[in-house]
Amino acid sequence: MGYLDFKGLVKKVDLKADGDVNILLCVSGEELRGKIEWLHEMIGDKVTASFDSTVVNYNIEINARTEKPIRTYKVDNGIVSEVKPEGEQLSMDLGLPAEKIEIKQQPAEIDLSVIEEFIQSGLAPTYEDLDYDFVAFSLRLASGETYMKIASELGISSGKIVEKIDEYRKRVAPSAAAWHEWMQSQGVAPSAAAEAAPVTEDGGSAEGESGDMVIEEVDGSNQNEEGNGFTPDWESDSGQPAVDPASGEGQPSSDQDEADDVDKEQLDAFILAERPIFAEVEYNGQPVPFPDLLEKRLKENKVWREIANENGMTSGQLSSRYSVYRKLAAKKMKSSGGAA
Repeated sequence: MGYLDFKGLVKKVDLKADGDVNILLCVSGEELRGKIEWLHEMIGDKVTASFDSTVVNYNIEINARTEKPIRTYKVDNGIVSEVKPEGEQLSMDLGLPAEKIEIKQQPAEIDLSVIEEFIQSGLAPTYEDLDYDFVAFSLRLASGETYMKIASELGISSGKIVEKIDEYRKRVAPSAAAWHEWMQSQGVAPSAAAEAAPVTEDGGSAEGESGDMVIEEVDGSNQNEEGNGFTPDWESDSGQPAVDPASGEGQPSSDQDEADDVDKEQLDAFILAERPIFAEVEYNGQPVPFPDLLEKRLKENKVWREIANENGMTSGQLSSRYSVYRKLAAKKMKSSGGAA
């Protein structure tokens, strides 16, 4: 059974007289590199398709008289806050009714990747009427889970969860745009900022004692003993498995028990010798070659964050996949008699 994951442009949608709908997708050759044969084998097959726009469309409220946005935002060390207009703030201070102004809607759009980076950074605002863990949703979707699986766990339809996530993305879009612009002005890529202000496994943000976001500790005091840039759940001192973004579960699983029962060095040796690859641990439709990545880390003395960046992932994305990979490798090792 083949599986493909790619980005493309919906060029045309035709409704035929017999009720069928023809959808024309335009995909670059680079996007399908290494996947053409799989795609060719699917000709004539029934497939399941899921489309997700790579941009988020939203509206900006504009003062019809001044042509300026009603709401503006400031960013202080990565923290976004809304700035109230001077007239509105003065009215509040004096207890006067707010001036009535004519408002018009101006369409805007932002890359979905920017929105997701902002959400995963833990800096996005929350709303009482959207009481869902959108950080966890974002991490799980980035790990390859589907809207349908998340919806099933919540006991709602997939259409409903898509509606809630879409609404949340639109609401945080202005804040995300301000955050993205600030990051660019600081010479920091949004992906690096999301790693520097990582989201903890329970969906919170990593903060120092003062409550300020810990961007980076150059002496490595915020890294684990190997300086990986993240502490995987199998190396945690807590003795309890962390929530796996790929599964969303916080309770010990049989796979987690397998990994806990195997010596870390023995498991590393097994991975390097047997070089197991698991199709279900993938990124952009391709299995992640963790034996090669582990070998590269050990031979070149690299940290996981560097390896994640080299492979187009954030350290969080790589970490969640490596956690799943090691569980599967440990299970394979024990079944083959490789464990002590």
